[in-house]
Amino acid sequence: MLRQLLSLTQTAERLRVRPDYVRELVKKKRLTFIHGEQCDAAEVEQLAKLMDKLRKNGIATLVEITAQEEKFDQ
Repeated sequence: MLRQLLSLTQTAERLRVRPDYVRELVKKKRLTFIHGEQCDAAEVEQLAKLMDKLRKNGIATLVEITAQEEKFDQ
């Protein structure tokens, strides 16, 4: 199965951020560059859904997600 790749610009547009912020996300290992400055579309989509959810619901969602992650880590 072939992976669909998004350019830096396409990734920034999907996440509704600046390209510089996409580079920060890569530095923080939230995203991975593949073949230069391209990202896996599935990885971008997963992060975009999380960011959209956080934008709509704010900190309460972040607390809920963190609590769920801690539950699975135990």
